[in-house]
Amino acid sequence: MNAQKGEYLWNRRWLWVVILIVASILLSYLKPLKLQEGGEVTYLSMLVIFLVGYFYGGKAGIGAALLYGILKYVLDYPFVINIPELWDYILGYGLLGFGGLFFQSKNGLFRGYVFAVLLRYIESVWNCIWFYYQPDISIFQNIQYGLIYCGGYIGTEALVTLVLLCIPQVREVIEYLKFMATHEYEENLDTF
Repeated sequence: MNAQKGEYLWNRRWLWVVILIVASILLSYLKPLKLQEGGEVTYLSMLVIFLVGYFYGGKAGIGAALLYGILKYVLDYPFVINIPELWDYILGYGLLGFGGLFFQSKNGLFRGYVFAVLLRYIESVWNCIWFYYQPDISIFQNIQYGLIYCGGYIGTEALVTLVLLCIPQVREVIEYLKFMATHEYEENLDTF
């Protein structure tokens, strides 16, 4: 193998999973918007962790997203057991891996990402209602608050990501990375 040409990046599943998890964790700490009661918009961290499933399918995506959630919780809450956050991190981020079920379908990038983010949104709303129920307002108002609050940060990041995914060059880069991550290196590969 000639490492100078970057062959070591070709078809190395474990390496790509590690790269995507680490990149997603790093991006999760870049927050242009953080809400007062929790919840934050990051620079595409949900997309990057979703890409594991998009590259390798649902099982790998779910496993990587669960590992991501565990690592994020340990980094954000070291030596603390906070059940609502533990639940939200592990299950909420873990659900992003289910987008990998669309990895071979037509428009799988869009469909998978929207599906994954929708699952995370539903879990976040449920978590908001279940663990942060406000007894001084009605059940309907609690549900409404959860829908709006969680939609504020998850929806914003998802919308920005979907706009970026509409740019052909962004999709082309993602498809090329997927090709690299799942195919053997070819010496005479000039273009994708």
